[in-house]
Amino acid sequence: MEVCEGTPPLGGGREGWLIDTPGIKGFGTFDIEREELTSYFKEIFEFSKQCRFSDCTHTHEPGCAVLKAVEDHYIAQSRYQSYLSMLEDKDENKYREAY
Repeated sequence: MEVCEGTPPLGGGREGWLIDTPGIKGFGTFDIEREELTSYFKEIFEFSKQCRFSDCTHTHEPGCAVLKAVEDHYIAQSRYQSYLSMLEDKDENKYREAY
């Protein structure tokens, strides 16, 4: 794959870029509180403003606008699964080598 400055995003203009990270084995999250994770997913964040409960985790609560948006295909199932995966990931050190 040839890449140069100004290469358009992958996916025909959708958000996202290919990032070459030589030597990096993986990416992970750390120092993100469960309560603030929603703000890292802009579509989930936008729908979360309509949830019945302000402390909604978007996993099981009645009146959850995020769950409704996933059900109605306004939020991609893959994005919601990424959110759930990060929400359940408690091992912050799994991407770091011990020295």
